[in-house]
Amino acid sequence: MLQSWKEILPGDHYAVRSVGILHFYDQKIITSLYQPLVGIEATSLYFTLWQELDASVQGILSTHHHLMSVMNLSLDRILKARKKLEAVGLIQTLKKKQSDPGLFLYRLFPPMTPARFFHDDLLSVFLYHQIGSRDFKKLAQLFEVKTIRMDEFQDLSAAFDDVFESLPSGEVSEEKAATPDGTSWEGRAESGQIHLRKPFNFQELRGYLSDAILTEDALTDEVKAAVEKLAFVYQTTPFDMSRAIESASLHTGIVDIEMLRKEVRDFYKLEHGPEEMPALYDRTQPSSHSEMKGKEPRNEEEQLIAWYETNSPYQLLEQLGYGSRPAAPDLRLVENLMFDTKLPPGVINVLIDYVAKVNDNNLNKSFVEKIAAQWSRANVRTVREAMFVAREEKRKRDDQKQSPVKKTNRPRRTAERVHHEVVPEWMKGKSHETKDKVSEEEARKRAKWLEDYLNSI
Repeated sequence: MLQSWKEILPGDHYAVRSVGILHFYDQKIITSLYQPLVGIEATSLYFTLWQELDASVQGILSTHHHLMSVMNLSLDRILKARKKLEAVGLIQTLKKKQSDPGLFLYRLFPPMTPARFFHDDLLSVFLYHQIGSRDFKKLAQLFEVKTIRMDEFQDLSAAFDDVFESLPSGEVSEEKAATPDGTSWEGRAESGQIHLRKPFNFQELRGYLSDAILTEDALTDEVKAAVEKLAFVYQTTPFDMSRAIESASLHTGIVDIEMLRKEVRDFYKLEHGPEEMPALYDRTQPSSHSEMKGKEPRNEEEQLIAWYETNSPYQLLEQLGYGSRPAAPDLRLVENLMFDTKLPPGVINVLIDYVAKVNDNNLNKSFVEKIAAQWSRANVRTVREAMFVAREEKRKRDDQKQSPVKKTNRPRRTAERVHHEVVPEWMKGKSHETKDKVSEEEARKRAKWLEDYLNSI
């Protein structure tokens, strides 16, 4: 169930301001570089707010109901589009305190310049994965500066004093009087910053670094920013990052950021294959489709729902693999599901867990994609809905096995299969972020409960 009403209402007002001057050229950058990442609805929202900038500066406020009518979108979809723009640094959202009805201020930031975008460790990598190598190279060439040999041309430009004469001294003093001190002028501002809510563990990283190779002050703010982005994109652990940093500073004692990028990318390709690049996808269930956000689970079913909502498919694959790093084919399968079927991460968690249990831990690509397509057509958006659908499909499978038409003379294995896995810490009443392994008895308890849930009618 969508829950945008908890954050925003159609009757809430909004005003728009720009951080610096927005240029016409920014439209080309947003359409070509940002739209493949955030989608057409987010791009349309940015341009719509841009067009309303002048009216908003004059003090004319609009309601979100007006925005819904102009864009012909529901408030849920507008909210989702806005959050995507916030994530890539194009919009900052502020809400006035103690205002009834609510008053939101949307600050529009200019996009990154092409040079900064193509050197950004987050956006450039995800754009490459989204559009492919061929189109990525075309975009790079589109924004590439075409050099002209200036020595082949003669400068015929007129000088200022060739055209204009000096002003009388009286007019100069009047101009200064008309310009009061402290006046600020609009100018071109820097693009918005991309923030990561989950920080990188630099304390653990320093424990792996060798003092003989580089000093502690070698981790400058610029290097730390690059490390955080690279670690997020390539899922790099502090230990692996320390190896990359030492390689990037082996001879000079200074971290070469370009070399650091190359080291991390090479390590990723070594692990996942030379043609693989990370993809951009939601890490956990979005709040608009979360049932247990801010709630305390009251029973085992709600505990399971909370786990599916607060953990990413990557973490689920880790758990199914007894804590080992997920295989590249399984990661590609999850990424394709997120892009092709648009199922939320929590629903994909249920899907992957369900297929693993009914198919002997084999994530067959065609089988998974077939079920995902069915769930997508059924518009399954929440974890509870996914669990209900999984239970019904399990019941149908069992009915087909028990049907006389399907009976064969081949012997069947009746031994119960127990799926042992690393159970999250909330099953013990502790923080689910802890990665300590639980006892085999508790793992069997959760597996048995899941089996009973799927078998219940």
